[in-house]
Formats: sequence, C-alpha cells, structure tokens
Amino acid sequence: MKRNPYPHVFQPLTIRGLTLKNRLEYAPTVVLKCNADGTMSQDMLDFMEWQAKTGVAWVTVGDTPVTHDNTSHWLCEMNVCDDECIHGMNALVEKCRQNGAELSVELAYAGRGNRAPADGAPTAVVSAERPLNPEDNVRTMTRADMDYMKERFVDCAVRCQHAGFRMILLHCAHNNFLAQWLSPDSNVRTDEYGGSPENRRRYPLEVLKAIREAVGNNMVIELRVSATEGIPGGLEFEESLAFMELAQEYVDIMHVSQGSIFHLSARYTIPTYFRTPHQPLNTGYSEIVKQHLHIPVAVVGMITSLEEAEEIIASGKADIVAMAKSYMADGDIIHKSLAGRSDLVRPCTRCDLCGNANTYGTAMSCAINPRCGISGEIEALPEAQRKKVVVIGGGPAGMMAAQTLVKRGHSVTLYEKADRLGGLLIDASEVPFKQLMREYLEWDIRETLQCGAKVVLNTAVTPELIEQEDPDAVIVATGSVYMTPPIPGMDTALPVREVDNHSVKTGKTVVVCGGGITGLECALALSMEGKAVTVVDMLPRDRFVMEMPIFNKADLFAQLEERGVQLFGSQQIQAIEGGVRTVDALTGEARFFPADSVVNALGVKPDNALGMELLSRYGSDQVILVGDCTARGGNYYRANHEAYDAAMRI
Repeated sequence: MKRNPYPHVFQPLTIRGLTLKNRLEYAPTVVLKCNADGTMSQDMLDFMEWQAKTGVAWVTVGDTPVTHDNTSHWLCEMNVCDDECIHGMNALVEKCRQNGAELSVELAYAGRGNRAPADGAPTAVVSAERPLNPEDNVRTMTRADMDYMKERFVDCAVRCQHAGFRMILLHCAHNNFLAQWLSPDSNVRTDEYGGSPENRRRYPLEVLKAIREAVGNNMVIELRVSATEGIPGGLEFEESLAFMELAQEYVDIMHVSQGSIFHLSARYTIPTYFRTPHQPLNTGYSEIVKQHLHIPVAVVGMITSLEEAEEIIASGKADIVAMAKSYMADGDIIHKSLAGRSDLVRPCTRCDLCGNANTYGTAMSCAINPRCGISGEIEALPEAQRKKVVVIGGGPAGMMAAQTLVKRGHSVTLYEKADRLGGLLIDASEVPFKQLMREYLEWDIRETLQCGAKVVLNTAVTPELIEQEDPDAVIVATGSVYMTPPIPGMDTALPVREVDNHSVKTGKTVVVCGGGITGLECALALSMEGKAVTVVDMLPRDRFVMEMPIFNKADLFAQLEERGVQLFGSQQIQAIEGGVRTVDALTGEARFFPADSVVNALGVKPDNALGMELLSRYGSDQVILVGDCTARGGNYYRANHEAYDAAMRI
C-alpha cells in the first residue's frame, strides 16, 4: 500500500461518538438543486452524492433558511421547515453516508438581507435604524419576533436530527441574522440586547443554548463565525473571539471565516482572483482562536490544495480545513493527491462564475469543470460507435472538446493555427493578478497534449483540408478576434493584448477604450505600474463589466477606485488624436480625454467564417460550432460547457 503523504489531514477525529475519517470539510455552498418548493430532487441527490465521493469527511448543504417562504433567499434551497420534507432529507443523508461522507446542513436566516414580504408588511430586523438599503421597509424586532426566530432555528435543528443528520452548522457569520446581533454596524438597539458587546452577544447565545438543549448530546454542532467583518464600525476580532469563547459551551466545532456578505468585505468572504494566491486568508485568526478554545477549530478561505491543508493542521493553525471551489474544479483532488499526482489536479481560477447561484438563483456549476456534480468517469463508446473527429481551434473550447472526445473513445485530431495552444485565454491571463488563470491554462494545455489526441500546430484549417481528412464529425472552436471599429484614428490605438503582455509600452497618461472585463483589467494593471488611467465606453457606467460575477466585480471596482482610475460611461467615441474625443450620449456634451497612449479594448467578434462554410457544406449533424465563434463576447465557462456537451453528443 502507498504511504499517505498527509498524516495530519487524514488523522480521524471523533466528536460526540461520531468518527470523522479525516480533517477535510466540503464547505457550504449555494447549490440550488432542489425543487422550487425545496423538496428533494434527483439533481440534488446526484450532486450531493458527487460531493460525498470527493473523499471529504463531511459535506454541508449551504445556506439553508429556517423560514422557507417567499422571503427566503432563493427558490430551490432545501426545505427543512416542514415534516413532509423529512423523507427527502433522510434520502440525502443516506446517499452521502453510502458514499463515505457525513452530511451537515448550514441553518441560516438572512435577517435584514431577506426579500421583502409579498404582502408589503415591514420586515422585522435587529435594528430598524440599520436596514440593508435606505429604502427598505423594516421594523425593529420585538421579543415575540425574537422568540419566533429562536423557535425556527430549534425546530429546524430537531427536524434535521429526525431526518438522520448527525451534524448541523449554524450560520453566525458574514452578517447573516445571528451575526447581525453581534455586529455594532447592524445592532444599535438600546435594550438589553444592544449596546455593549455583552448585550449584543446575548441573543445568539440564547439561540445556541436552546438548540443544544433541544438536540441533546447526540448531534455535532458546528458554528460559523466571522473573525472580523472588515467594515467600518463592524465586528472586530477581539469581540468575535470573546463570543467564540462563550459559544463553545454549546457547540463542538468553531468554523472561522471572515467578512460581511452584504458589504465590500464579501471579497474576503468569497475570495476573488485579486487576492494573493496560495496564501490562505483566515489562518492567522484561526491559529489564535485555537489557542483560546478547547474545541476543534475549522478554517476556510482561499485554501487550494492538500499540501496547504497539511501545513495548516501540522503547524497548529486549525484542526479542520474547509474548501469548496477546489473540489468543484476537480472532484478528484483528494484521490489524485493521495496517489502522488497532485500535478494532475485541475486548479480553480477563482472566476466565481459558480457564485452566480448566489446572485441570480441559478444552479451551481463550474466554469472549468463541466462534470462538477457528475459522478464517475466518462464511459467510452463501443468500438462500432467510435468516430474520426476533427477539432478546429486550440483555445479553451477546442481543448475541452479534444479531451472529452478522446475519453469517449473517438480518434481526434486538433488543429491550431498558432504555434501554441491556449487561444485568447493566453491574453486573458497576461495581467499580473491572473496567476491562477495562468496555472489553469498551463494545466489545460498539458492535459490536452497528453490526452491522446493528435495535436497539429501552425496549421490553418481550410475546407479543402477537411475534405482531405474526411472526418465523421467536426467541432469548430475558432473563437473570436479583436475588433477595431471604424473610428478615425482607432487604428493607431495600442491593442490591449500587446499592452497586457508588455510587447508595447504606454506613456504615463493612458485612456483605455472599453469598459468590459478586458478593458478594466488592463486599466487596473496599468494603474499598478503607476500610470494615470481613464476608461471610456459607450455603455453606461453602471453597465461596465456586467458579465462579471458580483464579488469579483466589487473587488475590481474597489481597486480601481483606490488607484484613482477614472471611469466614464455613455461616451460615444468620435476620434483618436492625442487622446480620445467623445460625445456624451446623455447630455450631448463634447469631451476630450488627453492621453500619451490610447488602448483599444473594445471587445471581440466571432471568428466564424470557416464554421459557417462548413455548416452549409456538411450540415449540423456533422459540424458543431462551440464557444466564442457562435456569439460575441463569450467566456470560458460557455466555451468549456458547449465543447463538453458537443463532444458528449458525438
């Protein structure tokens, strides 16, 4: 047998008679896989089965409200509020247990973050003086309201116990309801539950005490707390630690996180790719917490590998490591690492496109792993069904198509006109803060070159080449090309890719034309070099980088503001000459933005001429277009998923 290289990670942990096989927790995420009414669905069962098979000791159903009504966060969250749901809840518990993992559930309530009641009644919040938004219709909670919410937490915890759960996680972090009582930002009450730290922690402790008394000694309770909220006037570490020292009387695991989900500090709650990679965010806090508590301490936040987990536990910074995105990017991270092949692990890019579930209420998925939530390997087709397939284009879509087709047993040739694989993902990873993207790109290229497909570089495909190859099917993944709009002087502007890769130099004052992700990332990179940067676009300013997930967007805008980058929307570019001449689309005002250098970051357009010709010649049964060549302004989520789906259809 192969010796385990992570002895601290795989040391079992027994709490209240429950033995957890290792120190790895699949951190709670918003998956939204249940039916709209919160009842159990096959999608939810399948997804949690996949999570259990990752090899963690336990998985946690994220953000599960203790009031399942029209004020809940989203549809399709698991309903733990009705006895009729116990059967489905138990099926989920058993599904995870059958696959080697315990199941926990994060019981939560948004409080002032709730949606408004449909009947127009005011929402009961900790302090009406501190609504989440100034226009919110709120009232301060009464004693009856407080008792009701305490009963809701108790009722749901007991129901989980009846459904077979041996563990629950109570959400007292990120300025959710229980944390709103702790925070001086959200709690300005003048009764015995507000004012001093002792008063502000009184109600959460009452809730914890009531839950422990209700479930008894046979359930493990984990408590998630923000070490600090990271906002002006918010909860600071000294107060948070004092609360944790009291709370440990009622709970068994202290789960250390950071931030407030309703504020800019959410960029630390859900770390973005702008954070320094491979430096866990919260271990400095968890190490101190561990020194003050007599119960195990879990830590979460920007932890990406078993090597990092082993160091954290071995050095005494925590007893348990919680990760989520690294498992989503590669569900086999534990198995590969134990086999000594951590080099094969697909690295997460922190794009947070999975976090769109938190924003728009869509189901959880992963941009770089279309099989996130799908158990098992891709099954190879019978010999008689295997085909000869040509893939045109070596960007993310082409590489995903080639990898998937080979696993299905097809004979694959991938053609790329450049001298290396990667496509526009190469350009997208050039700016300095995209290290995680560069790591993923290196992995993707290496995986493609080793997958078994024949890779032909420096070759532009023509219809004649396809006729000569005579394949059974073609996947066209030719991507997109940069646009140069017919604006006077735009041809003299510096191409954004050449600015990002430093093949050209800019002056001290730069105007970037383009308010998309590429333009704003370029602007941030230039500002980090000490340049004075302005961004102009015809889009309204509030529509800049609309395609970007909300937490990354907030982090990007904050950094642009901190570095003095000026953003001007609704600007119709008229000419490039010593700067950028525009007309304000709202006021009609002519404006001039002087610049030493102008950068063209006005986007891309589909490179689809070849695909259209092949479609007309051979038909859609034999030719499939995927990724950017099908629509303007795609992203690598769509490229990967469309390519995977196409390869699975052939």
